[in-house]
Amino acid sequence: MVTMNHESVVGRHCRLVRPVRDNEGRGRFKEEPLIVKQVENLGRVMYLVKFDDGSTTFLFPSEISLN
Repeated sequence: MVTMNHESVVGRHCRLVRPVRDNEGRGRFKEEPLIVKQVENLGRVMYLVKFDDGSTTFLFPSEISLN
């Protein structure tokens, strides 16, 4: 697992390391979404990512790789 400085990843593009579904239920994999927000809840860090078509979803750090 890669350790990331969470504050430095907001505003960067990432690569998905496995297929995920966005909030509208569409499967995503080959895209490079933009990290728009970091959220911490119950001791877990999650990122809100935005795809080129405007769809968003929350992902865990283990689901992305930074470009």
